[in-house]
This record gives sequence, C-alpha cells and structure tokens, in this order.
Amino acid sequence: MAARIVATGKEHERLRAALIEAMRKTAADMPAEEILAVVSALVGQLIAVQDQRRFTPAAVMQLVQNNIELGNGQAIDKLINEAGGHA
Repeated sequence: MAARIVATGKEHERLRAALIEAMRKTAADMPAEEILAVVSALVGQLIAVQDQRRFTPAAVMQLVQNNIELGNGQAIDKLINEAGGHA
C-alpha cells in the first residue's frame, strides 16, 4: 500500500519545531553535517519500525523522499525570501 499524503497540520509543525529546539539546546556547537548524520540515522530507525502489513518498503522510501524534497524546498524558499546580512 502506498503511503497517503497528509496535509501538514499544527501537530506536525509543533513536532518539527520541538525537534529543532531540542537540536539547538543539545547540539548548539555540533557541525551541521554531524547533526544531519544523527537525524538520518534516526530516520533509518523510524523506517525500520514501519508496519510492513500497511506499507511496502518502496512506499516508505517514497514518503521519505517526498518529505526531504518538501523540506529542502522550504529551506531554499526561506533563504531566498530572507533579508540579507548587515554591511
């Protein structure tokens, strides 16, 4: 079965914000690539515990890919729309 598309809601945004806040508190001085490695390992663990009676491995990987692309696009949009630095 394919993973269904769910619109991002307030609960999803609260979870995302809480994860970001936890990373800021816990790993404020950790290089970005190390944070990416840790979070990627967590995603791998979350993939491993998905119910295989409900989702095929391909469907789970498509869900991950779609959301990586969405998050990447949001980050790029934020960078494009932010005011520049100070001279």
